[in-house]
Amino acid sequence: MKRALPYVAIPFLLLGCKESSQTCDPDCGTGGSATGQGGEGGEAATLDCPESGVLHGPWALRFDDTSAIVRWDACAPSNTEIAVEPEAGGAATMHQGEQTASDVRTSYDVIATIPPDVPGVYYKTEVEVEGLTPGTCYRYQLAADSGRSGRFCTARPAGQPFKFFAVGDTNPAIGDTGGVLDHMPTDVDFAIHLGDIQYYASVVESWASWFPEMRPLLRQGAFMPSVGNHEYELDYEFQDYYERLFGGAGFDSSAVEYYRFQSGGVWFFSLSTEIDFGAGSTQAAWLEAQLADAASKPGYRFSVVYFHRPMMTLSEYDQNTAARLHFDPIFRQHGVRLVMCGHVHGYERFVDGDLTYIVSGGGGAILHDLDAAIADRPEEAAKRVASSSRYHGTVIAVGANEIHGTATAHDGTVLDDFTIDLTAGGGGGGGG
Repeated sequence: MKRALPYVAIPFLLLGCKESSQTCDPDCGTGGSATGQGGEGGEAATLDCPESGVLHGPWALRFDDTSAIVRWDACAPSNTEIAVEPEAGGAATMHQGEQTASDVRTSYDVIATIPPDVPGVYYKTEVEVEGLTPGTCYRYQLAADSGRSGRFCTARPAGQPFKFFAVGDTNPAIGDTGGVLDHMPTDVDFAIHLGDIQYYASVVESWASWFPEMRPLLRQGAFMPSVGNHEYELDYEFQDYYERLFGGAGFDSSAVEYYRFQSGGVWFFSLSTEIDFGAGSTQAAWLEAQLADAASKPGYRFSVVYFHRPMMTLSEYDQNTAARLHFDPIFRQHGVRLVMCGHVHGYERFVDGDLTYIVSGGGGAILHDLDAAIADRPEEAAKRVASSSRYHGTVIAVGANEIHGTATAHDGTVLDDFTIDLTAGGGGGGGG
C-alpha cells in the first residue's frame, strides 16, 4: 500500500533550530520507504504499509490499579488483539481492541534518507486491558506482529516503592538519545516525558524516524507525556500526533493538554506551558482543585508536578517566575515535593525548602549553556545544587521514607545523585 506525499519545502531556520553538522544515520526508521528526492522537483515520497498494518508503537498509558491501555498506530485495518501475561509468570490472556480511523494531514519529506511522514488515513488502535492485579507488571505482545511487544505496571498500593524515568527534549536524530535510553533501568514502572517529544526543527527527523529510535522507552512502561513547544511545529501536527496518539494518557481532565494519575499514593500532574498557565487560567484552577482533591484521599503521600518550560533555570532561556510565585504556596499547601521540567537542554537541580525543582531536558536536542544567567538570577543561583550540560535521563525511586534521584549521562556517568527526606519538615535534597 503506497501513499503519495508531495515535497514540502521547509527552510532550515524557519522552525528556529540551531545549525548542526550532524546528520541522521541513513538506516534510521522503519515501516516505510522514502522514495522522494528531498528537493524541489523531486519525486513524491511514498510509504509502504507493512503487511501487519502496524506502523508505530505499541506503548501503554492511562493505567490505574486494575487496568491499562495499550495503543499503537496502524496504516491499514488490522488485527487488534494482544496477549497479556504477568511479568513474574502466569497464564496469558487475549484482549481485543478497537481501531479509530483519522485523516492525518501532516506531511514532511525534506531529506531523502529520512523516512517521510505521509498524510492519509491512519488507524489509532487501542486495547483496554481490565481485571488486572494492583501493583503488578505485565508484558504484552501484538497478535498482528509478534515482534511488537512491551510492558506496563498497574498502579502500586499506597506506600509501595516504585521507580519512574524522566526525560525531555528527545531528538534522536541529533543527540545520543539511544545512549540515554541504554541507561534507563529495566524495572521502572513508567516514564514521564517533559515535552518536545520530536523535532521537525532539526530537519533530519520525522515522526517516522522518531518512533523506531524511541522503542526502548515506549515498550519499557507506560508513556506519560507533557506538551512542549515543538509539538506545534507544523500545521495539524499537534492534532495528528500528540492528541491522536498520546491524548487521554491520564485521568480527571476534559482537556488533552493536562491530566493526572497516581501510583503508590503519589499523585502526578502533567501540565502544558503552551496554553494559558498563569493565575486565573482554566488550567491553573484545575490544578489547584485537583491537588486539593488528591491530598484529601486516603493513602496520599505527596505530589509530583511536571511540564515543559521551567520555573527555575540559570540557562540562556527565560524562566517562568510569575508562575512560580503563583504556584509556590499552592504546591507547599498540598504536599508537592518535586517539580520536573524540560525545555532547557541539560540538567539542573534547585532546592527551595521542601520543594525540589529539576530540569531534565537532555534527551538529545542540541545542548544549552546552563550558566548564561547566573549573574542575572542570584536568587536562583543560590538554590541550584547541581547542573550538567550533557545528554541524560533521570530515574526517581520512591521509597517508604525518601525519594532517591539519579541523573545519568548517555555514557553512564552519574551527573547527580540525591535524596529527598520525606520524614523531614524541611530540606529537599542531598548529594550534589
